[in-house]
Amino acid sequence: MILQTWWKAWGDLVQKLIALVASFASMAGLVVAFLPSLTDLAWWGVALLVSATFFLVVVVVLEFLGRRGRRVFTKADTEGIRKYMHNWIEHGGRVAIWTRDMSWAQNPKTRKLLLEKARHKELILCLPELNELANELATAGAEICAYGARHLESPASRFTIAFFGRDGSRVAVGRAEGETHVIDEFTVGDHPAFHLAEDLITLVRSLREVGLDDRHQAVST
Repeated sequence: MILQTWWKAWGDLVQKLIALVASFASMAGLVVAFLPSLTDLAWWGVALLVSATFFLVVVVVLEFLGRRGRRVFTKADTEGIRKYMHNWIEHGGRVAIWTRDMSWAQNPKTRKLLLEKARHKELILCLPELNELANELATAGAEICAYGARHLESPASRFTIAFFGRDGSRVAVGRAEGETHVIDEFTVGDHPAFHLAEDLITLVRSLREVGLDDRHQAVST
């Protein structure tokens, strides 16, 4: 299971790196093949090998930087997922959470953090139906959008936007893949997934406002 989780997180990167190294080795071998001996390496051969080495290092560094935005947990690692989500929202200013039931927040430490954000009007929570935690957060001041289980009983996507509505916003998108739980991180303008998540939050919030207006009109008449 540990190997499977590691491969899920790094497998595609390992394959890319192997392909890059193989390409570099092929090119180096081709250069050497055209030379009578390594001591007679021409200037263009040196320049080519140096350039290839430089760009290989650059590509490897970029690939590693790109992979920093992914976390993989086993489904049984509920503590690891909880710690990750707690850290994600702890310093995230205003946060918007799209979830199924907030199961990752059913612990005293995270519950306290969410209540503090709710009191400071820094929490938007979107889920199919209200539950005990959602009601408690709503009472504390959180904006709760329960869109109804008849529309989407168990959303396949789970995501949390930190610094919602501000420059530097970022989203963590979670999904199940076999026996693992994968979380990918994107910043604003970095990937279409960020804008899709933001649009979903905006849509559900607007539908909630329409529903409130309709109920207000019904009461007035």
